[in-house]
Amino acid sequence: MTFFRHFPAMFALLLLALGASGAARAAGTAPEQAAAAAYQVARGDELIFRFIYTPELNINAVVRSDGRISLPLIGDLAVQGMTVQQLIDLVQGRLAEQVKRPQVVININGAGSQRVFVGGEVFRPGVQPLVGPLTALQAVMAAEGLRDTAQPAEVLVLRRAAPGAPSTVLRVDLAAVMAGTAGAEDPLLMPYDVVVVPRSGIAGVGLWVDQYLRRALPFTLGFSYNLDRARVSP
Repeated sequence: MTFFRHFPAMFALLLLALGASGAARAAGTAPEQAAAAAYQVARGDELIFRFIYTPELNINAVVRSDGRISLPLIGDLAVQGMTVQQLIDLVQGRLAEQVKRPQVVININGAGSQRVFVGGEVFRPGVQPLVGPLTALQAVMAAEGLRDTAQPAEVLVLRRAAPGAPSTVLRVDLAAVMAGTAGAEDPLLMPYDVVVVPRSGIAGVGLWVDQYLRRALPFTLGFSYNLDRARVSP
């Protein structure tokens, strides 16, 4: 029943998102391709290797807990944290002396441990698996969309930094993204990003984080985000 009660708002959000996506395609952009290129391999990911000219080397390999996989003719490779293109270059380079044409295509079938978090004024706040490319708007839609009390023009994306370093905080205008405004950016999410949708009328990054990240998110992050307000991107 909850789903049907929110269906009109969700449907409108979907139409706006599709319109923005169509505008991006008309402009010649390819956000999905860019996201796939930026995706970093994690433990538990299943990597599908398809060799164009040597199909006998085809294999599905799951990234082990040590961040490694095993491939024919190559042996163990440390792949955790690599992008797909980096892994393609590595595999083809290792095989170049053994195989005449080592061209390979690599796909990722599901993600093992990478997650993002969506909180604030969405209908279903919580943890979402990061399975391939995912933008801030797509994450909000997966959380069943925006509440009537949301302020989509002032969404925050908190990005975890190295231990002891200040986190990156991106301010995202999802209202402009949904309207298809030229130049509006819908950033690709990275593992463990936190998407925070504030309530209308709230001003100040510190208040957003205090109200939504520390008090309202219905889960434990398991690590800290050190907020440096001077690093908030406009």
